[in-house]
Amino acid sequence: MRRRFFPMLTAATLALMLAGCASVAPPAPVTVPDVIRLSREGDPPEQIIQRMRDAGMVYRLKASQFARLHQQGVPDAVLDYMQHTYLEAVRRDQRLQDWNRWWPGPDGYFYGGCYYGSWPYGCY
Repeated sequence: MRRRFFPMLTAATLALMLAGCASVAPPAPVTVPDVIRLSREGDPPEQIIQRMRDAGMVYRLKASQFARLHQQGVPDAVLDYMQHTYLEAVRRDQRLQDWNRWWPGPDGYFYGGCYYGSWPYGCY
């Protein structure tokens, strides 16, 4: 009886340990082209902002880029939030004002946050 119990106990323990290691995939990054697309599709600003917040995105955009996004139909609330992400990131870590801490996405915009160069302190 003891010989059967030990392998079963070991298998059950291993199964519980592996189940504890399972993780949920993080939300997909919300890029600038995604923001434009969602805005054109009529998603409410609150919903777009929540997706950006959930993904932990930080956007570093120039004034001319904000102007173009506005012309392309991105709501002011979303633009304000995008600017806020950068200001908050710099407030938390003054070194982020450096350009070398931002990574260009394939779309030509600079990003930071969980997906594009996680800060030294992890995602926030």
